[in-house]
Amino acid sequence: MCRHLDQHQKHQIAQQVAAAMEYLHSKNVVHFDLKCDNLLVDWKDPRHPICKVGDVGLSEIKRKNLVSGGPRGTIPWMAPELFHGSSNKVSEKVDVYSYGIVLWEMLTGEEPYANMHYGAIVDGVVNYNLRPTIPSDCDPEWSRLIALCWAPNPAARPSFTEIAAQSKKA
Repeated sequence: MCRHLDQHQKHQIAQQVAAAMEYLHSKNVVHFDLKCDNLLVDWKDPRHPICKVGDVGLSEIKRKNLVSGGPRGTIPWMAPELFHGSSNKVSEKVDVYSYGIVLWEMLTGEEPYANMHYGAIVDGVVNYNLRPTIPSDCDPEWSRLIALCWAPNPAARPSFTEIAAQSKKA
């Protein structure tokens, strides 16, 4: 889905995903598997695609401020804190990390870490702050947002409310 999108389509889809995730988080639902493959897009009007976030099979309702449980999702899109064996409580910020990967996917049309084995991805993300390379010709606002979403510390990542508000201004 994320290949061959023009700038307008990328922006519209990114806004719609942020709004959908803001809604899920407002209902205390953490998705855990946000990626382009789980975005459903109606292309009847290519200038105004309608995007819905699908595949909520791994979602869980957040209790208090954290969600319990071990790693879940698809490795290239998973936040570093999901890999920590000692960290069985995570926040909705795992979805924000994944959103950063989704933005990168839309930007490049590529799959993250396509030529790497899952073990190397996990080791790199957790121990060496590995992230896909943001192309140098990337819009500075997108580049900044992607970097914020990928922050190693979940508390430093923006909320989807902040992301949705910012994308409406752009």
